[in-house]
Amino acid sequence: MKYCPNCGAQIPDNANFCGSCGARLGASQPQFNEQQPKQKMFSMDNFRANRAAQKQRMAKMKWWHWAIIAIGVTMLTMMKLGA
Repeated sequence: MKYCPNCGAQIPDNANFCGSCGARLGASQPQFNEQQPKQKMFSMDNFRANRAAQKQRMAKMKWWHWAIIAIGVTMLTMMKLGA
């Protein structure tokens, strides 16, 4: 068995394409060995860092953004009720 150079999935030795990601396999592409499968893009560290950055962006939102949203919701509600 060998590993896909694109996603790190195990593939048969005679495969031309990866069954997991569909990448074309060729002799010019480096092959992964069993000791070093390709690292996945998603990790809890990345998730936590992205979540922290999102919280910082939300904290920077000015008070008037929320005021505009509240006014818009109020106007839509009044229009819906026919007032």
